[in-house]
Amino acid sequence: MADGRPATPRPAAWTEIFRCFQIALDPRKLLVAAAGILVMSFLWWLLSVIFYYKAPNPNADEYSKAVVGKSFEGRNNPQTGKPYTNEELEAAIAAEAQSRYQADFEQWKVLDSLAGPGGRLRTLPWYEYRGPNPFLLLTDLIGGTAADRTNAVSGFIYGSIPVLIEPLVKLLIPVAKLIAPGVSPLTRFYLFLVLLANIAVWAFCGGIITRIAAVQLANKGPISLMQAFRFVRNRYLSYLGAPLVPLAIITACVVGLIIYGFLALIPFFGDIFFLGIGLPIVIIGGAVMAVFLVGLAGYPLMYPTLSAEGDQSDTFDALSRSINYVYQCPWQYLWYWLVAILYGAAVTFFVLFFASLTVYVGKWAVGLTSSTVWTDRKPEFLFIYAPESFEWRMLLTKDSPYEIQPAGGTGWVTLNKDGNPTTNPAEGIRQVYRYEYKDEAAAKQAFADSSWYRNYYTGAAIVCFWLTLLFLMMLGFSYSFFWSAATIIYFLMRKRVDEAELDEVFIEEEEEPQPPPSTLKLAEGTTAAPATSLPVIPTPPGPAAPPAPPASAADPATPPAPQAPPPVSTLPATPPTPAATSIPDPPAPPPFTHTPPAPPPFTHTPTAPTVPEALPAPTVPETPPEPPPPPTPPAMTPFHATPPSLETPKSEEEPNKPVDNPPPLG
Repeated sequence: MADGRPATPRPAAWTEIFRCFQIALDPRKLLVAAAGILVMSFLWWLLSVIFYYKAPNPNADEYSKAVVGKSFEGRNNPQTGKPYTNEELEAAIAAEAQSRYQADFEQWKVLDSLAGPGGRLRTLPWYEYRGPNPFLLLTDLIGGTAADRTNAVSGFIYGSIPVLIEPLVKLLIPVAKLIAPGVSPLTRFYLFLVLLANIAVWAFCGGIITRIAAVQLANKGPISLMQAFRFVRNRYLSYLGAPLVPLAIITACVVGLIIYGFLALIPFFGDIFFLGIGLPIVIIGGAVMAVFLVGLAGYPLMYPTLSAEGDQSDTFDALSRSINYVYQCPWQYLWYWLVAILYGAAVTFFVLFFASLTVYVGKWAVGLTSSTVWTDRKPEFLFIYAPESFEWRMLLTKDSPYEIQPAGGTGWVTLNKDGNPTTNPAEGIRQVYRYEYKDEAAAKQAFADSSWYRNYYTGAAIVCFWLTLLFLMMLGFSYSFFWSAATIIYFLMRKRVDEAELDEVFIEEEEEPQPPPSTLKLAEGTTAAPATSLPVIPTPPGPAAPPAPPASAADPATPPAPQAPPPVSTLPATPPTPAATSIPDPPAPPPFTHTPPAPPPFTHTPTAPTVPEALPAPTVPETPPEPPPPPTPPAMTPFHATPPSLETPKSEEEPNKPVDNPPPLG
């Protein structure tokens, strides 16, 4: 540098991502994220209940010999080229029935894993398995045995790490299953509705979070939750349409290729023209779908685009920016998200640990009193409805008759096709994570010994409400961090591609800071200045000056009254006295600072002075005598706070007649 000091190195742009932790901890964002999780889970549960059906029965009519045999009427044995014999026909019908049942059963298993009892999309968030409790995990790592540490680490890797990026996982589950092979059309439609529900919920909740984060990251002042709510409400169709447009394009391509496939079934023409010569059409359709499927990686940038650009953006602008940024700087985009995911996993684990520790320590401190005074009044019973996820219920009921533990020691239970636990591996369909009472007999006895004055269940329900709210806010931190990180990544990508500064954010008029009311009043009062306050001195009371003489009234070069009275020689013979007149006060004149030139000699007939109607106009002779040239008046001086006394010089025709002086100014 010029002053000899070394230049301070600027931090890398990606370090801005580390600001997201403080931004994501905003209680307003946590509440919005908790509401989004609750609504999304309820919609997924409702769709799962509607679309789920029981496993196909191999003895159903659709797999019977009569129904399957109709498909073999008029067909020959493909191996011999001759009609089927009875034995060959029965064997072919049985094999076909078994094949149809097995195909339907495999497709049902996909739906059952998602929408069945304990399915991934049907389980409510407070019952979903998310690995060991962070507080118990650390205690096992510090004071547990080698087996405890091994189980804790494996449970954290397979259960907790996916939760740290849960918003991305929840978004990709329906997308991955939707395009996977071996999925029935009904299941695909179910997944498509799940994806729509996901987009509809987070188009609103994610829009609110990204709007607040954009204003905070740009340091544009505070923004209230209601302002962000109105901002997203007015542009909700744009938030909803941005991710739906690529899905609509992909759907249109799929439908078009399906119709094209029907045309390709035509013998000869289908093989030669539609699938032979027309194969580039199929490739082009696939390329369009691939472009938008890869471009959906920029889905997290769509909502920040609308939140940051405001009225300068719309659905198609958000879509084009998100896809553009992904394709123009893919490695930079992946690097930003890698940093965000690793950092987010660390801070999410800290938040989970802190919330679990808060609840446990609070319950432990309250229970100390009952442990020493009244052991039957321990508060563990109030936590029998606590969320099972993250092992909260197991943590809060520990060392009590109501303590629970993972079922079977590991927690994983195998279910058959009817949804019931089974120990036969051949009947097992899938596994779910469940809990059981550590001592079931002691738990039943504790419930039976509850006295009438202990309104346990009402208190447990109230405690469940508060714990569930805290649990959803704790879980909502990962969603809040995800959308806050998406906002700062959008700023970084916009700066790299469009060279826009990080603090460029659209601010609505209602969000701009308003000046204090006193400033507004002062600005309104300065629009019109009082007409009587221009001079420094106040306006003199009464008549400002005696009536102007005819010569001075007609002379355009004479300055206006009340500068100095004209010479007496130009007045009529008998002018009215000032005391007898009632001339209205003239407006305050501006200050006069120059010396007027000498008036020219009187050469025209003067007009009558303007006087009130009560006074008669002065009589002017038809041919007045030629007056002598008036003397040169003295130089005028500007008005002062104390003006000099004005004296009227005596006329030559009336040397001994006194002239009344006007009242002093001020």
